[in-house]
Parts: sequence; C-alpha cells; structure tokens
Amino acid sequence: MKHSRSLRMQIVLIASALVAAASVIVGVVSVVSLNDYLLGQLDDRVNGAAQRGADMVSGLRPPGAPQPSNRDDLVGAPGQSPGTVTAVFRDDTFAVGGWIDANGTRHDLTADQQDALASVPAGEAPQTVDLGGDLGPYRVAARAASDDAVVVTGLPLEQVTAATGRLGLVVVLVGVACILLAILAAALAMGRALRPLRRVASTAAEVTSVPLGRGEVTLAQRVDQEDIASTAEVGQVGAALNDLLDHVEQALAEREAGEQATRRFVADASHELRTPLTSIRAYAQLSGRAGAEPEEMRGNAALIDAEGTRMSSLIDQMLMLARLDALPTMTRTDVDLRMLVAEAVAAARTAGPDHSWTMELGEDAAIVSGDASDLRRVVDNLLGNARLHTPPGTTVQARIAVDAGNVTLTVTDDGPGLPRDLAAFDRFARGDASRSREEGGGTGLGLAIARAVVETHGGTIEAPAGAGATFVIRLPAA
Repeated sequence: MKHSRSLRMQIVLIASALVAAASVIVGVVSVVSLNDYLLGQLDDRVNGAAQRGADMVSGLRPPGAPQPSNRDDLVGAPGQSPGTVTAVFRDDTFAVGGWIDANGTRHDLTADQQDALASVPAGEAPQTVDLGGDLGPYRVAARAASDDAVVVTGLPLEQVTAATGRLGLVVVLVGVACILLAILAAALAMGRALRPLRRVASTAAEVTSVPLGRGEVTLAQRVDQEDIASTAEVGQVGAALNDLLDHVEQALAEREAGEQATRRFVADASHELRTPLTSIRAYAQLSGRAGAEPEEMRGNAALIDAEGTRMSSLIDQMLMLARLDALPTMTRTDVDLRMLVAEAVAAARTAGPDHSWTMELGEDAAIVSGDASDLRRVVDNLLGNARLHTPPGTTVQARIAVDAGNVTLTVTDDGPGLPRDLAAFDRFARGDASRSREEGGGTGLGLAIARAVVETHGGTIEAPAGAGATFVIRLPAA
C-alpha cells in the first residue's frame, strides 16, 4: 500500500512553495527594476557625453575651454569619467580614439574595438556593445558632428552589472531564508493546529480496542469540548465522532437489553412449559400404575388434556410474539373498531355473565388500518384480563373516542387494579400471582402480545395509574 503524505507535510510544502514563488517574483521584479533604473541613468550620461563630444568636434566649445591641437582627439576631455571610450570616425574611417583608465593612463583601441564602435548607428538610442579585452560590455551612443564626422562615446556597464548582481544575491539569500522560516513556521503552526485532530484520532483508536462483541458495553471515550472548540473543522469531526459514539453506545445498550430480554424470555418460557409437562408426566404415571381405577384414569386423562390445551395456547402465543417480532409489517385493511369492540364485548358478556359489561362507541366513525384478527385479539386479551382478575359484579367498560386523527380505545374496570410493582406489558407478567393455572390463570403473555400488536399498527398502549385497571390504546385513524 502506497504511503500517502501527511496533511502537515502537504501544507508545509504548499506554504514553502508559495513563499518561494513570491520571493522569485519579488526578486525578479526588484532586479529588473533596478537594472532598468541604473541603465536609464547610464544612458542619460552616455547621451550627454556623446553630444558634448559631437559639439567639441564641431568646434562648439564652452567659453574659456582650451583648444586641443587635434580637435578630434576627445580622449581624456574635461568631464569624462575614467573608463569612458571615445572614437571619432570621418567618412566611415576611424580617425582617433581611445580611453583613460582610473590611473590616467591612455589606451588605444584595438582594430576589433574600432570595428565594434563603427557599427553603432548615429542618432539612435544607446545600445550595448561588447568591446572585449579589458573593457567588456559598454553602453555606446553615436552622434553626428557638423563637419560630417561621427563621434562615438561609451560608458562601462560594470557598475550596473555589479549593482544588479549584488541585489540578485541579496534576493536569493533573503528568499532562501524566508523559505526556511516559512517551513519552520508552517511546521510549528500546523503541528499546533493538528494537535486536537490527533487527539480525535487517538480517541477513535481507543474505541477500536474496546470489546464490542458481547456483554454490557460502555463507551467512555469522548472528544473533549476544548478540542471541539479549537477550530471549525476539528470541531465538526469531533462532534460527529461524539454523536457516532453516542449512537453506537445506545445501539449496544439496546442490543444488550434485547439479549437479556431474549434470555429471560427463553428461561421463562422453559419454566412455563416445564410445569405443564411435569403435570402431564405425573398424571400419566398415575394412570399407568397397577390397580388404577377407570374413574381415576378418566380424571387423569381430563387433566392431561387440560394441561395439553394450556401448553398449546402458550406455544401459540409465543409463536405469535415471534411472528410480530420478525414481521413488523402486515397486510392492512380498513377495520371498523366500533364493530370489532361490540363483538368482543358481546363475547366477553357470554363468557363472564357475572360481570357488568358496558360500551361507549361514540357517534363518529372509528376506522383504523390494520389486521382485524390481531386487533380483535388485543381487545379480547384486555376484556379477558378484566374478567379473570376481578371479582364477580365488577363493571368493565370499553370506550371509543376519535380525536385529532387518532382513535382511542379505553378499557377500564372498577376492580382491585394492577399491583404497583407489576410491569404490565412484560412477558410472563401476571397481575394475580396467587391464581393457579387450574383456576384459569393466564400465561402472562396477553399484554405483551397486545403491546406488540399495537406498536406494529403504529399505535401506543399504556396503563395509567388510578382506581381499578385502565388500559388506553391509541391508533392512527385511517
């Protein structure tokens, strides 16, 4: 796998490249500007010297100026600086010329130097001519005198070249220093700026070492608020990581709760099934012993059949809960809840004639979308609980109300109510622990099934505290 450069290294390289580019641009502009400035000044001097030489050859001398024996010989004329080259050409032929060094010594021009000066056109702007030898590059200008003579004057470029060279060297040294300082400053700044991001990465790495496969898991690792507030970018990453860890911790807690509920459900189911199986085996052994009376055997068979029926009912309810857990969706149709409740109350009145059964179905349509058989099972469970766990003469009421797009079904009774420590909708929870199975006690799955069905239909069920037992179901209206 190719190892990619770090963000710190990339930013340091970008910063150094920008500083280098800026240094190059500033240096080039500075050197070119200085060179143009000095060259312009030198050209002004060259033009002035060439014009003065042309005037002297034409006989135009300032008052009081000495008259040389040869007026064409301008070498070492007053006002000339050391190194000034002067040549006079008549009829395109070299007449006289030379130059004076810093010690005042006169030097003649070589043939090559004469030819180079002769090629300079008269009257044009100064141009650079390489005179070679001890002279090197010169700025040279030619001016025509009044008697058809041409005077060529040149000044050395050495000072201009030296000044621009020194400036170029300074620019290079300063540029290199700026680049090094930029690299150092960018490295320090990015190291400080990325320190919170490294702590965020360290937090994420710590989470990877936490065993998440099983058991109760608590993720204590979080990004500090100080790091979140450091920069906007680090804050976004840190806040997102904290939200992710919260979500993962919540999901793990829900998973653990689900696993515990499953283990508890399996244990309770095993216990619930073991009891009737024990009874069935006992009655079967009694029936199979020697000398058993026919009447006793028939009674044992009836008890075995009752326990088998109870086991079948328990298994059916457990399968239904499993179906609801595995298939949270269903085939929906419009269900008239008023008709369904009326039928359930009529069946409950038949099963429990010693109770008082009342209905308030309202005048508005109570249509919900769902499975009619599952909803009927919910109502039957609530009415059956009221019948089984309240004394004779208890009044049980089923009331339907339609409000704000919801259909509310309330089942109440004026019996002893639910125990305070009872988790009514937990599986295998019984409101009357003293009631034996032989007396018609339930399996403890009815309210759990009711809650699963109601939640599958997008509704809620609750048992608010109060006199008697009250169950409130809210379903969205179709």
